[in-house]
Amino acid sequence: MLRCIGKNIIVELSNQNEYEKNGIIIKSNNSLNLIGNVICVGNEVMEIKVGDKVIYSQSDAKKIIYESNEYYVLNEKDILAII
Repeated sequence: MLRCIGKNIIVELSNQNEYEKNGIIIKSNNSLNLIGNVICVGNEVMEIKVGDKVIYSQSDAKKIIYESNEYYVLNEKDILAII
């Protein structure tokens, strides 16, 4: 079981190629910005919660492999938007 500490957030890359809400279409196959599902938040994270769908920059993410699954660790300040 993954457990975050501090202002860290763990996201799982969304398996959707596009996400549409309120007429905005975001393509997740962009090599610079990705869409992910938040699966864990640290105890100091204020704005983001488990289950949120977020946009983040690939360059800010640290890739980890846990139990054969790929996740990305980010700091709260590295989240660009909540969808």
